[in-house]
Amino acid sequence: MADEHSTTSKQQVLRYGAIATAIVVLAVGALYLLGRGEAPAPATTAENPAPSADAKPPASADDQTGPSSTQSDRLVSLVGEARRLAADGKFDEAEAALQKADTVFRGWSETEKARKEIAELRTPAGQLKAQLQRARLAVEHGDRAAAEKALAEAARLNAEAPQIAELRQALKEAEQKDIHRDNRVTELLTRMREDIARGDFAAADSELNAAERVNIQDPAIRDARRELARAREAKEKDK
Repeated sequence: MADEHSTTSKQQVLRYGAIATAIVVLAVGALYLLGRGEAPAPATTAENPAPSADAKPPASADDQTGPSSTQSDRLVSLVGEARRLAADGKFDEAEAALQKADTVFRGWSETEKARKEIAELRTPAGQLKAQLQRARLAVEHGDRAAAEKALAEAARLNAEAPQIAELRQALKEAEQKDIHRDNRVTELLTRMREDIARGDFAAADSELNAAERVNIQDPAIRDARRELARAREAKEKDK
């Protein structure tokens, strides 16, 4: 009986071992099959991709900075000189000044702006516009000679320009206004002298001050004030 029982135990051990081995084989096989079914890992991106054909190179230091303070002062001077020369009709000299500006700092915005303005000014329409503006400023400042000269030049460029007639009328009105103002100053100074002759210096002062309010720039008023001062001093000496 003991041998039979021992034999049965060995058979059970062998049976259990076979079952365990089968389980392990099945597990390993399943893991292998699962491993083969996984998607491959994506390729990593290159650390240094090749640049695109459309990519632009980085701007240089010169592209990122403007003119220095010293350069700016020189540029302002040259561009201003170019504009003044062009206003006087000296276009070649104006362009020479702009070229000097280019040697100081090429591509400065004001240089290019002035170059476009001067190019426009060189056209007949641009020259007419400049002469009309010059005449307008002369009329406003009471400079009759300068206004007449500018209007004559404008008429040479385009006698039919309507602004010429308008400015001539404005010049005529300004002249009439000047005549009226001069007459008023003369009238007040005449009264001042009459007051001096009567010895009424307070009234003389009043008339002189009124004349200054009409036109303080009139040299006759400065002469009249000295005249009044001398008359007052003479009166004081006679006392």
